[in-house]
Amino acid sequence: MHIFSEADDRPHVPTDDPLWQESSLFVWHDRQAGVGGFWRLGQEPVAGAVNSCFGVFTHDGLRFRSNVTGAPLGAGDRGEAHMGWGPHLRVLFDGDAHIAADFPDCEADLRFADFHPRFDYHAIAMPGRQLAGAAHHFEVSGRMRGTIRIGDREVAIDALGYRDRSWARRDWSTSRGTRWWPCVFGPDLTTHVIHLVQEGRVLKVGYVWRDGGTIAIVDSDVVVELESDALTPRAGRGVLHLANGETLQIACDRSDAIVMHVRGYTAVETIGTARLGTRVGMSNLEVSSNAAGGSALPLCTLGSNAAEGVSHRKRDVHQI
Repeated sequence: MHIFSEADDRPHVPTDDPLWQESSLFVWHDRQAGVGGFWRLGQEPVAGAVNSCFGVFTHDGLRFRSNVTGAPLGAGDRGEAHMGWGPHLRVLFDGDAHIAADFPDCEADLRFADFHPRFDYHAIAMPGRQLAGAAHHFEVSGRMRGTIRIGDREVAIDALGYRDRSWARRDWSTSRGTRWWPCVFGPDLTTHVIHLVQEGRVLKVGYVWRDGGTIAIVDSDVVVELESDALTPRAGRGVLHLANGETLQIACDRSDAIVMHVRGYTAVETIGTARLGTRVGMSNLEVSSNAAGGSALPLCTLGSNAAEGVSHRKRDVHQI
């Protein structure tokens, strides 16, 4: 099985395809501190564009979100060991991945430490195949530590987390449905399942990292409870059938959710608590439900954050 090196974590030389992009994604949830967050940075060097969705929240409803798509890629946004968006967001690849966020109403200084090697999970979950738009791709569970400030509140976090890195051609217009669901329970246990509706087919793949080894998920059933906005999950549950004959049942709830909109693709990053038997961990259930192939921004959300800047979670519908 191929293991990606530390050098593979750093920015790559693009092809001449205008749809070539490179992305770095992080999600984390500290249940004890009551803080979670998500950041996906995508850079399109040939098109000269940046797509970024950064959001954090507290369990008592304080939120911050920044989302841009197609913003200009600045001269300082890519370097030998960093990627970023202007003065606001940067990830430095210096062994670990070090995130810095700098907004007037939100700051973050966070470091992600991997739990396991950067293995090529495609070789485990789908031998001989690749997900469209993810020819070069690894995903890693780990721990996120550091500090976050939202408004006047500063919080130290020690969170379970998950990250991914990819560099390849990416066409955002082809997906009609996504369920991207990593659950991290600790250094010894991670589950990850993907359901992707594309080109009239449903692809179901995934893996389990357990006690230092990987096991393919050969089939899975995932059910998502959606709010009346037809967009935001409340909870999810799944049955995972493993290559070794085991069957696992997992479930998650929602502590909060962040709307990501990139190049006409809208997904909700639903961050909460995962449960597998007696194990409790963090979950990020990313859901995109787009059977009709629309590309417009959602008009309203119920339970997920689609606002810009600082806000507070409310019970009623949030107009945007």
